[in-house]
Amino acid sequence: MVKKLIEKYGTPLYIYYEEVIEKRIKKVKEVFKNVNFFPTFAVKANNNPNLLRIIHKNGFGMDILGEGELYACKLAGIPGDKIVWNGNGKTTKQKEKMKEYGVKYVNIDSVEEFENLWKNDDEFTLFLRVNPDIDAKTHPYISTGLKNHKFGVSFDLAEKILKTGKIQGLHIHIGSQITTIEPFKEAIEKTLELAQKYNINKINIGGGWGIKYKKEENELNLEKYKKEIIPILTNFEMVINEIGRFIIAPAGILAIKVILVKETENKNFVVTESGMNHLIRPALYNAYHEIEVLNNQEDNITADVVGPLCESGDFLAKNRKIKKPNPGDILIVKNVGAYGYSMANNYNGTTRPVEILIKKDGKDLIIRKGEEISDLYKNVII
Repeated sequence: MVKKLIEKYGTPLYIYYEEVIEKRIKKVKEVFKNVNFFPTFAVKANNNPNLLRIIHKNGFGMDILGEGELYACKLAGIPGDKIVWNGNGKTTKQKEKMKEYGVKYVNIDSVEEFENLWKNDDEFTLFLRVNPDIDAKTHPYISTGLKNHKFGVSFDLAEKILKTGKIQGLHIHIGSQITTIEPFKEAIEKTLELAQKYNINKINIGGGWGIKYKKEENELNLEKYKKEIIPILTNFEMVINEIGRFIIAPAGILAIKVILVKETENKNFVVTESGMNHLIRPALYNAYHEIEVLNNQEDNITADVVGPLCESGDFLAKNRKIKKPNPGDILIVKNVGAYGYSMANNYNGTTRPVEILIKKDGKDLIIRKGEEISDLYKNVII
Protein backbone atom coordinates (compact mmCIF):
# COMPACT_ATOMS: atom_id res chain seq x y z
CA MET A 1 0.00 0.00 0.00
CA VAL A 2 2.86 2.40 0.84
CA LYS A 3 4.29 2.02 -2.66
CA LYS A 4 0.92 3.02 -4.15
CA LEU A 5 0.80 6.07 -1.88
CA ILE A 6 4.29 7.06 -2.99
CA GLU A 7 3.27 6.73 -6.63
CA LYS A 8 0.30 8.99 -5.89
CA TYR A 9 1.88 11.61 -3.62
CA GLY A 10 5.64 11.30 -4.10
CA THR A 11 8.26 11.52 -1.39
CA PRO A 12 9.15 12.51 1.24
CA LEU A 13 5.80 11.63 2.76
CA TYR A 14 4.40 11.56 6.29
CA ILE A 15 1.67 8.92 6.62
CA TYR A 16 -0.67 8.52 9.61
CA TYR A 17 -3.14 5.72 10.37
CA GLU A 18 -6.46 6.58 12.03
CA GLU A 19 -6.98 3.00 13.21
CA VAL A 20 -3.72 3.02 15.15
CA ILE A 21 -4.58 6.35 16.81
CA GLU A 22 -7.92 5.02 18.02
CA LYS A 23 -6.41 1.78 19.32
CA ARG A 24 -3.84 3.69 21.31
CA ILE A 25 -6.51 5.98 22.76
CA LYS A 26 -8.51 2.97 23.92
CA LYS A 27 -5.45 1.68 25.77
CA VAL A 28 -5.09 4.97 27.64
CA LYS A 29 -8.76 5.20 28.58
CA GLU A 30 -8.82 1.60 29.79
CA VAL A 31 -6.09 2.36 32.34
CA PHE A 32 -8.05 5.26 33.86
CA LYS A 33 -11.59 3.87 33.73
CA ASN A 34 -11.92 3.81 37.55
CA VAL A 35 -11.01 7.48 38.14
CA ASN A 36 -12.63 10.82 37.29
CA PHE A 37 -10.56 11.17 34.15
CA PHE A 38 -10.11 14.14 31.83
CA PRO A 39 -7.59 13.03 29.18
CA THR A 40 -5.75 15.60 27.10
CA PHE A 41 -3.46 15.24 24.10
CA ALA A 42 -0.13 17.08 24.07
CA VAL A 43 -0.47 19.11 20.88
CA LYS A 44 3.30 19.71 20.79
CA ALA A 45 3.66 16.07 19.69
CA ASN A 46 1.65 16.65 16.51
CA ASN A 47 -0.35 19.76 15.71
CA ASN A 48 -2.20 18.74 12.53
CA PRO A 49 -5.85 19.78 13.13
CA ASN A 50 -7.16 16.74 11.24
CA LEU A 51 -5.43 14.44 13.70
CA LEU A 52 -6.52 16.57 16.66
CA ARG A 53 -10.09 16.23 15.47
CA ILE A 54 -9.83 12.43 15.50
CA ILE A 55 -8.33 12.46 18.98
CA HIS A 56 -10.99 14.85 20.29
CA LYS A 57 -13.74 12.74 18.72
CA ASN A 58 -12.44 9.89 20.85
CA GLY A 59 -12.91 11.81 24.09
CA PHE A 60 -9.71 13.83 24.55
CA GLY A 61 -9.17 17.47 25.30
CA MET A 62 -5.94 19.26 24.37
CA ASP A 63 -2.81 20.42 26.19
CA ILE A 64 -1.31 23.45 24.44
CA LEU A 65 1.58 25.89 24.75
CA GLY A 66 0.53 29.12 23.03
CA GLU A 67 -1.38 30.86 20.26
CA GLY A 68 -0.17 28.60 17.45
CA GLU A 69 -1.40 25.44 19.13
CA LEU A 70 -4.58 27.23 20.19
CA TYR A 71 -5.21 28.05 16.52
CA ALA A 72 -4.77 24.38 15.61
CA CYS A 73 -7.43 23.54 18.21
CA LYS A 74 -9.75 26.17 16.71
CA LEU A 75 -9.36 24.60 13.27
CA ALA A 76 -10.12 21.21 14.80
CA GLY A 77 -13.28 22.52 16.47
CA ILE A 78 -12.14 21.86 20.04
CA PRO A 79 -13.93 24.05 22.62
CA GLY A 80 -12.03 26.12 25.15
CA ASP A 81 -13.36 24.18 28.14
CA LYS A 82 -11.51 21.13 26.81
CA ILE A 83 -8.14 22.89 26.64
CA VAL A 84 -5.30 23.07 29.19
CA TRP A 85 -2.81 25.92 28.72
CA ASN A 86 0.71 24.88 29.66
CA GLY A 87 4.20 26.39 29.44
CA ASN A 88 6.76 28.39 31.38
CA GLY A 89 6.67 31.66 29.38
CA LYS A 90 3.07 32.82 29.23
CA THR A 91 2.38 36.44 28.28
CA THR A 92 -0.44 38.92 28.82
CA LYS A 93 -1.16 38.90 25.09
CA GLN A 94 -1.49 35.11 25.10
CA LYS A 95 -3.72 35.30 28.15
CA GLU A 96 -6.15 37.58 26.34
CA LYS A 97 -6.29 35.18 23.38
CA MET A 98 -6.96 32.24 25.70
CA LYS A 99 -9.66 34.15 27.57
CA GLU A 100 -11.29 35.21 24.32
CA TYR A 101 -11.53 31.56 23.21
CA GLY A 102 -12.78 30.36 26.59
CA VAL A 103 -9.78 28.24 27.58
CA LYS A 104 -10.60 26.88 31.01
CA TYR A 105 -7.50 25.32 32.58
CA VAL A 106 -4.05 26.79 33.19
CA ASN A 107 -0.88 25.18 34.56
CA ILE A 108 1.05 27.92 36.38
CA ASP A 109 4.81 27.39 36.19
CA SER A 110 6.36 29.81 38.67
CA VAL A 111 5.83 32.21 41.55
CA GLU A 112 6.64 35.06 39.18
CA GLU A 113 4.01 33.93 36.68
CA PHE A 114 1.43 33.70 39.46
CA GLU A 115 2.23 37.23 40.65
CA ASN A 116 2.25 38.69 37.14
CA LEU A 117 -0.78 37.01 35.57
CA TRP A 118 -2.96 35.08 38.01
CA LYS A 119 -2.93 36.62 41.47
CA ASN A 120 -6.13 38.59 40.80
CA ASP A 121 -7.68 36.33 38.16
CA ASP A 122 -10.87 34.33 38.71
CA GLU A 123 -11.74 33.34 35.11
CA PHE A 124 -9.49 30.28 34.78
CA THR A 125 -9.21 27.07 36.76
CA LEU A 126 -5.67 27.32 38.08
CA PHE A 127 -3.29 24.39 38.53
CA LEU A 128 0.20 24.87 39.97
CA ARG A 129 3.05 22.92 38.41
CA VAL A 130 5.22 21.52 41.16
CA ASN A 131 8.71 20.13 40.64
CA PRO A 132 9.02 16.93 42.69
CA ASP A 133 12.80 16.60 42.07
CA ILE A 134 12.39 13.11 40.63
CA ASP A 135 14.83 11.59 38.14
CA ALA A 136 12.80 10.23 35.22
CA LYS A 137 15.87 8.37 33.92
CA THR A 138 15.30 9.49 30.34
CA HIS A 139 17.29 11.69 27.93
CA PRO A 140 18.34 14.89 29.76
CA TYR A 141 16.72 17.10 27.11
CA ILE A 142 13.29 15.53 27.79
CA SER A 143 13.65 15.16 31.54
CA THR A 144 11.71 17.91 33.31
CA GLY A 145 11.18 16.96 36.96
CA LEU A 146 14.53 17.68 38.64
CA LYS A 147 15.19 20.82 40.68
CA ASN A 148 17.75 22.08 38.15
CA HIS A 149 15.19 22.01 35.33
CA LYS A 150 13.37 25.16 34.26
CA PHE A 151 9.86 23.81 34.91
CA GLY A 152 7.64 24.11 37.96
CA VAL A 153 8.23 25.25 41.53
CA SER A 154 9.73 23.48 44.52
CA PHE A 155 7.36 22.23 47.18
CA ASP A 156 8.47 25.00 49.54
CA LEU A 157 7.67 27.70 46.97
CA ALA A 158 4.45 25.91 46.08
CA GLU A 159 3.18 26.33 49.61
CA LYS A 160 3.68 30.08 49.33
CA ILE A 161 1.22 30.14 46.41
CA LEU A 162 -1.15 27.50 47.81
CA LYS A 163 -1.68 29.60 50.93
CA THR A 164 -3.39 32.24 48.77
CA GLY A 165 -6.32 29.88 48.17
CA LYS A 166 -6.30 30.63 44.43
CA ILE A 167 -5.06 27.21 43.30
CA GLN A 168 -7.55 24.44 42.55
CA GLY A 169 -5.21 21.75 41.27
CA LEU A 170 -1.62 20.52 41.18
CA HIS A 171 0.32 19.63 38.05
CA ILE A 172 3.40 17.45 37.58
CA HIS A 173 5.28 16.37 34.48
CA ILE A 174 8.66 14.74 35.07
CA GLY A 175 9.72 13.99 31.49
CA SER A 176 9.07 12.05 28.31
CA GLN A 177 9.72 8.56 26.98
CA ILE A 178 9.61 7.01 30.46
CA THR A 179 9.20 3.23 30.42
CA THR A 180 9.30 2.39 34.13
CA ILE A 181 6.56 2.88 36.71
CA GLU A 182 8.69 3.95 39.66
CA PRO A 183 9.37 7.61 38.70
CA PHE A 184 5.65 8.22 38.07
CA LYS A 185 4.66 6.61 41.35
CA GLU A 186 7.24 8.48 43.39
CA ALA A 187 6.28 11.84 41.86
CA ILE A 188 2.53 11.33 42.32
CA GLU A 189 2.83 10.08 45.90
CA LYS A 190 4.99 13.05 46.81
CA THR A 191 2.49 15.45 45.20
CA LEU A 192 -0.44 13.68 46.91
CA GLU A 193 0.92 14.68 50.31
CA LEU A 194 0.93 18.32 49.28
CA ALA A 195 -2.58 18.05 47.83
CA GLN A 196 -3.93 16.57 51.04
CA LYS A 197 -2.31 19.26 53.15
CA TYR A 198 -4.13 22.02 51.20
CA ASN A 199 -7.33 20.10 50.37
CA ILE A 200 -6.56 20.12 46.63
CA ASN A 201 -8.90 17.72 44.83
CA LYS A 202 -7.70 18.10 41.24
CA ILE A 203 -4.45 16.79 39.80
CA ASN A 204 -2.78 16.86 36.39
CA ILE A 205 -0.28 13.99 36.30
CA GLY A 206 1.33 15.06 33.00
CA GLY A 207 2.37 12.58 30.35
CA GLY A 208 5.64 10.97 29.38
CA TRP A 209 4.52 7.40 28.67
CA GLY A 210 7.32 5.69 26.77
CA ILE A 211 6.88 3.62 23.64
CA LYS A 212 8.83 0.84 21.95
CA TYR A 213 11.21 2.41 19.41
CA LYS A 214 13.46 -0.67 19.21
CA LYS A 215 12.27 -4.25 18.84
CA GLU A 216 14.14 -5.27 21.97
CA GLU A 217 12.69 -2.42 24.07
CA ASN A 218 9.58 -2.47 26.23
CA GLU A 219 6.76 0.04 26.31
CA LEU A 220 5.48 1.36 29.60
CA ASN A 221 3.74 -1.57 31.32
CA LEU A 222 0.13 -0.39 31.40
CA GLU A 223 -1.14 -3.24 33.57
CA LYS A 224 1.47 -2.43 36.21
CA TYR A 225 0.67 1.28 35.86
CA LYS A 226 -3.02 0.54 36.39
CA LYS A 227 -2.28 -1.59 39.43
CA GLU A 228 0.19 0.71 41.15
CA ILE A 229 -0.76 4.24 40.07
CA ILE A 230 -4.53 4.31 39.70
CA PRO A 231 -5.31 3.49 43.39
CA ILE A 232 -3.39 6.62 44.39
CA LEU A 233 -5.70 8.75 42.20
CA THR A 234 -9.18 7.44 43.02
CA ASN A 235 -10.04 10.13 45.60
CA PHE A 236 -9.36 13.06 43.30
CA GLU A 237 -12.35 14.92 41.88
CA MET A 238 -10.49 15.34 38.57
CA VAL A 239 -7.47 13.57 37.10
CA ILE A 240 -5.96 15.13 33.96
CA ASN A 241 -3.12 13.68 31.93
CA GLU A 242 -1.19 14.97 28.90
CA ILE A 243 -0.43 12.02 26.65
CA GLY A 244 1.14 12.75 23.27
CA ARG A 245 3.85 10.38 22.06
CA PHE A 246 2.10 7.21 23.30
CA ILE A 247 -0.94 7.92 21.13
CA ILE A 248 0.49 9.41 17.97
CA ALA A 249 4.09 8.18 17.54
CA PRO A 250 3.25 4.60 16.47
CA ALA A 251 0.56 5.93 14.13
CA GLY A 252 3.05 7.71 11.85
CA ILE A 253 5.72 6.70 9.35
CA LEU A 254 7.98 8.73 7.08
CA ALA A 255 8.61 7.44 3.54
CA ILE A 256 11.79 8.79 1.95
CA LYS A 257 13.85 8.06 -1.15
CA VAL A 258 17.49 6.99 -1.30
CA ILE A 259 19.64 9.35 -3.39
CA LEU A 260 22.80 7.27 -3.36
CA VAL A 261 24.94 4.91 -1.30
CA LYS A 262 28.36 6.40 -0.63
CA GLU A 263 31.19 3.98 0.19
CA THR A 264 34.36 5.29 1.84
CA GLU A 265 37.41 3.64 3.36
CA ASN A 266 35.88 4.02 6.82
CA LYS A 267 32.16 3.45 6.43
CA ASN A 268 29.06 3.46 4.25
CA PHE A 269 26.58 6.31 4.00
CA VAL A 270 23.02 5.90 2.75
CA VAL A 271 22.23 9.41 1.54
CA THR A 272 18.51 10.22 1.48
CA GLU A 273 16.33 13.16 0.52
CA SER A 274 15.35 13.74 4.17
CA GLY A 275 17.43 14.48 7.22
CA MET A 276 17.17 16.54 10.37
CA ASN A 277 14.97 19.00 8.50
CA HIS A 278 12.15 16.43 8.37
CA LEU A 279 12.98 14.37 11.46
CA ILE A 280 15.28 16.07 13.95
CA ARG A 281 14.96 13.61 16.84
CA PRO A 282 18.03 11.48 15.94
CA ALA A 283 20.24 14.57 15.65
CA LEU A 284 18.76 16.32 18.69
CA TYR A 285 18.34 13.41 21.12
CA ASN A 286 20.35 10.65 19.46
CA ALA A 287 16.93 9.02 19.19
CA TYR A 288 16.46 5.64 17.55
CA HIS A 289 13.91 5.02 14.80
CA GLU A 290 13.56 1.67 13.10
CA ILE A 291 14.21 1.94 9.34
CA GLU A 292 12.90 -0.53 6.77
CA VAL A 293 14.24 -0.75 3.22
CA LEU A 294 11.58 -1.53 0.62
CA ASN A 295 13.47 -3.73 -1.83
CA ASN A 296 14.18 -7.41 -2.51
CA GLN A 297 17.87 -7.31 -1.64
CA GLU A 298 19.19 -10.06 0.60
CA ASP A 299 22.55 -8.43 1.34
CA ASN A 300 22.95 -6.32 4.47
CA ILE A 301 25.28 -3.41 5.05
CA THR A 302 26.18 -1.33 8.07
CA ALA A 303 25.83 2.36 7.32
CA ASP A 304 24.96 5.80 8.57
CA VAL A 305 21.61 6.87 7.13
CA VAL A 306 22.08 10.57 6.46
CA GLY A 307 20.31 13.53 4.93
CA PRO A 308 21.50 16.01 2.28
CA LEU A 309 22.07 18.99 4.60
CA CYS A 310 25.35 20.78 5.28
CA GLU A 311 25.80 19.43 8.80
CA SER A 312 27.59 16.34 10.09
CA GLY A 313 24.76 16.13 12.60
CA ASP A 314 22.30 15.55 9.76
CA PHE A 315 21.55 11.86 10.23
CA LEU A 316 18.61 9.52 10.80
CA ALA A 317 20.66 6.54 12.01
CA LYS A 318 24.26 5.75 12.91
CA ASN A 319 26.02 2.46 12.22
CA ARG A 320 22.72 0.81 11.34
CA LYS A 321 22.58 -2.69 9.89
CA ILE A 322 20.02 -2.58 7.06
CA LYS A 323 19.28 -4.22 3.73
CA LYS A 324 21.55 -2.74 1.09
CA PRO A 325 19.54 -0.05 -0.73
CA ASN A 326 19.89 1.13 -4.30
CA PRO A 327 19.39 4.71 -5.51
CA GLY A 328 15.66 5.33 -5.77
CA ASP A 329 14.70 2.73 -3.18
CA ILE A 330 12.26 3.74 -0.45
CA LEU A 331 13.07 3.79 3.25
CA ILE A 332 10.29 3.65 5.85
CA VAL A 333 11.17 5.41 9.11
CA LYS A 334 8.83 4.19 11.86
CA ASN A 335 7.23 5.69 14.98
CA VAL A 336 7.51 9.28 13.71
CA GLY A 337 3.97 10.45 14.46
CA ALA A 338 5.21 12.37 17.51
CA TYR A 339 7.80 15.14 17.23
CA GLY A 340 8.32 14.39 13.55
CA TYR A 341 6.48 16.94 11.46
CA SER A 342 5.88 19.18 14.49
CA MET A 343 9.65 19.72 14.81
CA ALA A 344 10.39 19.79 11.07
CA ASN A 345 12.14 22.86 9.68
CA ASN A 346 13.35 24.60 6.54
CA TYR A 347 17.09 24.51 7.12
CA ASN A 348 19.19 24.89 3.96
CA GLY A 349 16.13 26.26 2.15
CA THR A 350 14.36 22.89 2.17
CA THR A 351 10.60 22.39 2.21
CA ARG A 352 8.49 20.33 4.57
CA PRO A 353 6.72 17.27 3.14
CA VAL A 354 3.14 16.22 2.49
CA GLU A 355 1.10 14.71 5.32
CA ILE A 356 -1.58 12.16 4.51
CA LEU A 357 -4.08 10.24 6.61
CA ILE A 358 -5.20 6.66 6.05
CA LYS A 359 -8.78 6.43 7.27
CA LYS A 360 -10.20 3.34 8.94
CA ASP A 361 -11.94 2.41 5.69
CA GLY A 362 -8.59 2.45 3.88
CA LYS A 363 -9.13 5.72 2.02
CA ASP A 364 -6.23 8.16 1.90
CA LEU A 365 -6.42 11.94 1.95
CA ILE A 366 -4.03 14.85 2.12
CA ILE A 367 -4.18 16.56 5.50
CA ARG A 368 -1.36 19.02 4.80
CA LYS A 369 0.08 19.97 1.42
CA GLY A 370 3.80 19.88 0.89
CA GLU A 371 5.51 23.26 0.87
CA GLU A 372 6.69 24.99 -2.29
CA ILE A 373 9.99 26.88 -2.40
CA SER A 374 8.02 30.12 -2.71
CA ASP A 375 6.35 29.40 0.65
CA LEU A 376 9.70 29.87 2.36
CA TYR A 377 9.96 33.48 1.20
CA LYS A 378 6.36 34.66 1.20
CA ASN A 379 6.94 36.98 4.15
CA VAL A 380 10.17 38.44 2.82
CA ILE A 381 10.08 42.11 1.86
CA ILE A 382 12.43 43.04 -1.01
